[in-house]
Formats: sequence, C-alpha cells, structure tokens
Amino acid sequence: MSVTWTGLSEFRNALHNLPAELTGEASNIVIEAAKTAERETKGAYPHVTGNLQRGVTTTVDAINRGGVSARVKSNARHAHLFEGGYRGKAPRRDVPENQKMIPIAIRARRQMYVKLIDMVQRHGLVVMQS
Repeated sequence: MSVTWTGLSEFRNALHNLPAELTGEASNIVIEAAKTAERETKGAYPHVTGNLQRGVTTTVDAINRGGVSARVKSNARHAHLFEGGYRGKAPRRDVPENQKMIPIAIRARRQMYVKLIDMVQRHGLVVMQS
C-alpha cells in the first residue's frame, strides 16, 4: 500500500506560517488527536491488572509559533506483546491481530490531517488540489 500526497510541502509551509491567532487552533487540533488516540488505545487494551491502560500517556513536547508536537506512547512493559507480537526468537513480520495502538494512532493522525487541511483552507492560506 502506498499513499501519494500532492501538495504536502505547500501544506507544511502553510502550517509553519500560520498567523499567531491560528496557532492555538492548530495546537488544539494536534493535542485533541493525541488525546483521542490515548483514550481509544486505553479502551482497546484488555483490562486485567490495568497496567496496559495506565502505561498509555500523551506528552506535549512543544507548543510555540513553529508548531506543536504531541506523542502518545505506552510505557507498559508488556505492550510490545500487543503491538509487535511475539514468536520466540523469530521476528514477527505479519500484523498481529491484537495490535491496538498502531492502527488507532494511524486513524487519529489521518483525522488530524483532515482537520488541519480544513483549517488552512477555511482561512484561505493554501488551496489543496486532489
């Protein structure tokens, strides 16, 4: 599977050159996407001891004129069993059926991009062509 995004560099430039009043809106979109991914991941993990859920956190690394960065990660020691699978010493090349965080993060990121594109288009900062 491959994805081709025409206009990605223009989109990135538009985000980096947002007027100050729009950086807050863009930051909210990014943080909302990260918090959604965190919440959905916690809900998707099985609850036995609660360690998987407690291990999922969102960290906002930076909010400034240049952008915002947020990370969702799991600190649970056994989260890799759900995300990467386990097959002894052999590497796992297929996608484990119990994988939770990765597909949720991909979906949240796509939804975030749609909202950011809508924001820059609404304010006439860039016109994206499909």
